[in-house]
Amino acid sequence: MTQAMPQLERETDRYRLVYAANAKSGRMELTLYAKAEGKHKAVHTSFNLLDDDGKLIEKRPITAEVAAFIMEHFERRGDTESLNIHAADLAAGKLGARSGQRITPEGVRHTLTNTEKSFTATGAKLEAHWPIFEKLRDTGYGSLIRATMTNHQVCSSRCQFCSTIARNKRDSVSLEEAKAFVEALYFEQAEFNRKNFPEYNERYKALTGSDIRLRGLILSGGGQPNLWPHFAEFVEWLATLDIDLGLITNGFPQKVPEEVYRRFKWIRLSITPEDASPFYPEGRFEDQYIPATVRNNPDVTVGMSFVFGPWAKDGILERLSGMLKANGFDYVRLLTDCNLTRDSQLLAHRDLAEMLFKGGHIDDKGVPTGGLFQQFKYHGTPQEADELWDKGQCFLQSYNVFWDTTGHEENGHSFCYPCDSVTVLAEEETDGNVNISERKFNPSKWGTVPNTEVSRLFTEKVHPFFDPRKNCTSCLFMRNNRFVKELASRTEYQSIRPNPDLEHINFP
Repeated sequence: MTQAMPQLERETDRYRLVYAANAKSGRMELTLYAKAEGKHKAVHTSFNLLDDDGKLIEKRPITAEVAAFIMEHFERRGDTESLNIHAADLAAGKLGARSGQRITPEGVRHTLTNTEKSFTATGAKLEAHWPIFEKLRDTGYGSLIRATMTNHQVCSSRCQFCSTIARNKRDSVSLEEAKAFVEALYFEQAEFNRKNFPEYNERYKALTGSDIRLRGLILSGGGQPNLWPHFAEFVEWLATLDIDLGLITNGFPQKVPEEVYRRFKWIRLSITPEDASPFYPEGRFEDQYIPATVRNNPDVTVGMSFVFGPWAKDGILERLSGMLKANGFDYVRLLTDCNLTRDSQLLAHRDLAEMLFKGGHIDDKGVPTGGLFQQFKYHGTPQEADELWDKGQCFLQSYNVFWDTTGHEENGHSFCYPCDSVTVLAEEETDGNVNISERKFNPSKWGTVPNTEVSRLFTEKVHPFFDPRKNCTSCLFMRNNRFVKELASRTEYQSIRPNPDLEHINFP
């Protein structure tokens, strides 16, 4: 008789960790159970073994010895850094001292191209909306041209890197609440600018053909906005307005009418770890159901997104490239786990870039040779935060709003945020301890206004709701903030010539 592997357990303030055999497959797994209301979990089967310089040696299965090591140091290293283990530390059975920053952004093989500028938010598209920053400079009022909505918190996937693992799946909004939010940003904001700022509104209309109002709207969520019961009806209503629509989803539920996807300007399909998704037949992402209206559709930009980490299997880049070609999609975006600290994230970016280079997907300068590109996004530093936000004001708040439904069930409303990345702000202290990301939206820390009062963000002068120098010292969007700060500080705007080769300019 085969002797059963021992089960290991440990509890922290936020998680219960269990190392045990999967009841169906018999595979040994390390499961992180979030102790928040939603009771979500993440299953890990492998870890990154690193050398002394932080370079990836190889991915290895999590054995009982490794699980015990992770649990022993979990409270110090956190839910993401714990899966990056130095070989010397594992051999010694304890964490060794590591000094200083081991890599700079310049040490990563990467070139920022129009592809990355078009299909991600780098700040480059902001110039196409310059009159709103002239208005901000002269009047102090913001202009919300971009928004993201998470209308519920339901997701079928169990991604190890989930940015909202501590969410409550019962938080959801009604169709009427969703419409009211959009109506305020679309109709009310346009009227407000026509009446109060006609000079800037006319300048913006001459440039874009539109009043100053909501121009681009992204439907996101706890992974799958198309599982929200009102998804199709809401999209059809949105299609009656002059708004560019984007969709970020982990898959395509077959109950959703295929025609609804024609309404989107772009769709981004997140490719999850294959053991984390119920959408993948036999655990293969390329065999999932793709609506006919999404395949080979020149009218909708369709991309895939993959987060590089210990779950990435051998041959993943070739398989992603194959799915891209088979479905007539436009791109594959690759990035690293944003729950990592800055140093670890940059090291992961370096490993990813070298993998892309060796596979012929980028050249020696980091320029893509085909449909795959690396989004080079990484955390800022406290020093950069102090310099950038010298007056304690997040600049994204002046043009962007992210409405997350966390707390909606309990309060009957939920909060807006300047961006979607506040949930993944992680920092490593000088003693090696990690301040882990919250992995949930915290309105008391980053919230601006309730969804019912979103109009305040354009009818009141831009002012701080929190101090990013204290709450966002590892911000992922410092470059975007810097773009806004510079645009709102210009002495003149007539010389601005927006890049004509950029796509999706209403999603800056």
